[in-house]
Amino acid sequence: MKINHKLFLLAGILIFLTASCTRPLKEITYLHGIETGQVYPDSLTPDAYLIRPNDHLYIVVLGDDPLHTAFFNLTEATRNSYGSSLELITYTVDEKGYISFPQLGEIFVKNKTVLQVQEEMAEKVTDYIEGTSIQVKLVDRTITVLGEVSKPGVQTVYKNQLTIFEALGTAGDINDWGDYRDVKLFRQTDAGKEIVALDLTDPELIHSEYYYILPNDVIYVEPSSRVFGYKTLNFVSIFTLSLSMVTTILLLITFFQ
Repeated sequence: MKINHKLFLLAGILIFLTASCTRPLKEITYLHGIETGQVYPDSLTPDAYLIRPNDHLYIVVLGDDPLHTAFFNLTEATRNSYGSSLELITYTVDEKGYISFPQLGEIFVKNKTVLQVQEEMAEKVTDYIEGTSIQVKLVDRTITVLGEVSKPGVQTVYKNQLTIFEALGTAGDINDWGDYRDVKLFRQTDAGKEIVALDLTDPELIHSEYYYILPNDVIYVEPSSRVFGYKTLNFVSIFTLSLSMVTTILLLITFFQ
């Protein structure tokens, strides 16, 4: 049987088209080409989180005698539970940036760090009772991860410093259709909403100010322009698929001759 040269041309085109659906390894590798075996200086750490309206603060006054500090703290009847297991006493920051605290009245907390609020309130409480301490914590430490990840949604943050890679890890990592080179980060600032594009394959990312994620950040992983990657269609699969195509064509030609 003579096989027409057009058949080889068709087979070559099929192999080329199949291979073109894949992505190079450098496009799906975090920090591709980064040198190992050395210590890199710490990345730029973001500014401390500034309290915003609708944030929830856990605030409690402690002292040697709980009875002396009880009037500062919310009772069970007025407790605002945040989470079924923690049952934290929380204060909600109103739209003007204030919280209403027992005995101390309205306290302005907007655009202040948690540490600043804690220090200011400690001074006010000391005017009433000496030998006390105060704890202030931000309760709703969450981020949102959307797009081409395994488990999109709102994720709870337990660390003070969370990297972009750890954030993606909470969502099960980027899936086979995500674009590692085009990840959008949405961040609320005093000036407005900031949107930046991150290339997770670029080793320079570890020096970026966006390497660390802040509470309330939103991460969106764009879909890749290519359908298949090495995770879903590796070299062996490509070769097997191409060989199957060629074999099928040969069988069809032989059958109809």
